[in-house]
Amino acid sequence: MAWMVQVLEITDEHGHGTDKYRKVANSDGEGGMHPLCEHQHDSIDEADKCPEALAKTEEITGIPDGGNADRAAQLEAEAERMLAEAAQLKAQDEASET
Repeated sequence: MAWMVQVLEITDEHGHGTDKYRKVANSDGEGGMHPLCEHQHDSIDEADKCPEALAKTEEITGIPDGGNADRAAQLEAEAERMLAEAAQLKAQDEASET
């Protein structure tokens, strides 16, 4: 499951921008947008740095700020675990063949 965290402009009921922003998380496996705070911000930067949104980002996605560096570190750790498991399975398979 992959998460995409971004700041989006809030729209009105007609789909027009309101010049207000909110940080949201979207997942390919969790069905739709998840707002990361309950209020509106006057700028993209303000929404991106919202303490409530940052805390909820980590809670929902497991990534401290939703940034690429954190996601890269998470993927690298996962890859290391998978490689270790693959080596273990390979060694078991080789041992069973002898």
